[in-house]
Amino acid sequence: MTDLHSSAPANDELSMSMDQVDLSSLVGHEVTLYSEQYRGKPLTTKVVLVTNGILAVDRSGSGGMIDSLINNQKIVVQFVYKGQRISVDATLKRTAGGKCSLVLGEKLTPLSRRRYRRYEINRPVKCAVVSPADLDARRIARLRWIETDSINFSSGGVLLCLPRNIGNHTYLLLNIDMHDFDFPALVIGQVRYSYAIDSFRFNVGIEFIVSDLKERHFNSSTLKRLPPVVFEYDASRRAELNKELSVHMLKNTKQEQ
Repeated sequence: MTDLHSSAPANDELSMSMDQVDLSSLVGHEVTLYSEQYRGKPLTTKVVLVTNGILAVDRSGSGGMIDSLINNQKIVVQFVYKGQRISVDATLKRTAGGKCSLVLGEKLTPLSRRRYRRYEINRPVKCAVVSPADLDARRIARLRWIETDSINFSSGGVLLCLPRNIGNHTYLLLNIDMHDFDFPALVIGQVRYSYAIDSFRFNVGIEFIVSDLKERHFNSSTLKRLPPVVFEYDASRRAELNKELSVHMLKNTKQEQ
């Protein structure tokens, strides 16, 4: 497994063939590129055209860094397809006019190895997009809260249907009705992917930020302004909830049989 595939499973049995994916659905959507040229730095851009397994992408993506990629280098492309993140090897090709295209390999690998299993749990959710300026206990009450329901839930994150597209890495405050489990009334999460269901609905995958990792996301001054309840959820509590969910779902399955 190479550095470029740091988030991809190594098992070839999980691979998909190109004919299993409708690549035309990626037009207008974001893809992430990983290259040796910019080791450790994900580059994002949008697909502008798809032809025979080749993605033409916006060369102005990632602040123009896409346009600086060297011709004929091997890269890894990742994108969301039907709610599942896919990884595929590719070769970057540039034309004399500067057009940037990605020639995809034949094997596409779903990044399906999750530390925390997701369950189809439908619960009421209130969420609000927050910027660093909003992360203050006095401003939280004045945020625009959206009411929806969870599509699925795990101790590590939640999938929601929202009436707007939300960019990757955006932070949200979340109030999820999990009263029958040991889950805080308010947590903070970060968007990992978002894709359109139709013109008015988007599925948004959100990862919960546990207290053990809060310094990676927020500076000390921001942390002081946040209400303490936001970081009651820690890695230990997450692991315990993962076990509780497994037992709970197993019991429900047996009762239904």
